[in-house]
Amino acid sequence: MRAHRLATRFALPSLAVLLFSGCDSATTVPDPASSTARQAGPPTGPENRSLWTLIDADGETIETLADDDPDVTAIRRTVVLHSGAVDDRNSASVTESLKSEFSFYGVEFRKALEARSYATKAIALFRDNALATRQQKVAWYRSTVFRNRRTAKAEMDTVFEFTAGDPAYLKKGGLAVGTPYTEHRTISLAKQGSTWVITGIRRTPLERPAPKPVTQ
Repeated sequence: MRAHRLATRFALPSLAVLLFSGCDSATTVPDPASSTARQAGPPTGPENRSLWTLIDADGETIETLADDDPDVTAIRRTVVLHSGAVDDRNSASVTESLKSEFSFYGVEFRKALEARSYATKAIALFRDNALATRQQKVAWYRSTVFRNRRTAKAEMDTVFEFTAGDPAYLKKGGLAVGTPYTEHRTISLAKQGSTWVITGIRRTPLERPAPKPVTQ
């Protein structure tokens, strides 16, 4: 049973700009085995089995890709660096971290975020509420590369905490400083030239650890 079933789930509309860096963007990546159970763990799963697979148009596995496959390495690097830019942010660094975040996006996805004034709203949110977040770790799930090696889909969790924030704002959102929050992300990517860029992101509501049982 996945740990998130023991966690408290909650949606945070007021944090949508901060935590949901985007709308989904149109992509040619087929949705492989959407009913397949997500596998927790680092890029190399149990018994050294890679979580990366090459798939066909029906989402069926053609072959397992090694963790050191050039495309897997490049995709993982893009996702990890993007996650760091999004999850390590404070009121002083938000402008620069947004520039870094946008550098990982494809043109159409970037335009979609700009149309929603995402950067402007994120800057205001962090500065108005003196927010600061820090990433703790990431975990990987079954991720796929399409057979032509031009599109891919990465599944991962990011765990981060708030290290600072206006108490009234945090209380209103049901948040607390120093508490780890987990968000699952499904990240669509496309290869532009020799570079993998992000073309869409889907995110689950934040999860926080279940309260410890009261002992008597």
